[in-house]
Amino acid sequence: MPEHLETIPEAELETIREKIISTAGGAFSLLLQRRESAWIVAIEGLESEKESLAKESAAISEAAGNLSELLPAMARTAQAEHDRLLIAGDREGAAAKLAEQKEAEAGPERMRARQAAIVQRLDAIETQEKGIAKTIFEKWYSELQTVIRAAETALFISLLNAGRDSMLAFEAQHGLTGSLDRPGDSLIRDNHISGLTAGENTVLWAAGQRWYQGRVRR
Repeated sequence: MPEHLETIPEAELETIREKIISTAGGAFSLLLQRRESAWIVAIEGLESEKESLAKESAAISEAAGNLSELLPAMARTAQAEHDRLLIAGDREGAAAKLAEQKEAEAGPERMRARQAAIVQRLDAIETQEKGIAKTIFEKWYSELQTVIRAAETALFISLLNAGRDSMLAFEAQHGLTGSLDRPGDSLIRDNHISGLTAGENTVLWAAGQRWYQGRVRR
């Protein structure tokens, strides 16, 4: 047999097979990286804000607890100082001391209001991030669909359909199509066609059934 018609070496076939698998896997990995990078960039500022708000809320909780413990003593001290200033004739100073104490007593309520505002902002950030996730997913899905359908085109049209048609053309070219009275003379048998794809007891067949079973033309 002429050298240029020799069978492709097994090692070269294995290399081709590995390249096909690697290309598909590489394309998917790239799409995943693009999706994750888009997400990280989109929420970077929001995540920083969330962290800052969480720290502020924790600090407020601690401060509120400490203030609540101190308020009774502060009230007694303020009242004593008020009385001292009043006796000394410093009415303005006495009034200021009471006003100062009332300001301190209003502290916990202000803290609770700020914490409520923080919770509201955190909820808004969560809603915003969910919207971002949806937008990123839709864009990524479109890209993934494009890649997968390109792979489908390569498999079903470029390989399977073209392979089948080429087999049948080769059969006809060399007069090996058989006849009604001698069908056994045909070169191409059903198993040649079905054997191009994985058998029914393989994970590849099961995957194909899972993805295509039940989808009908309308």
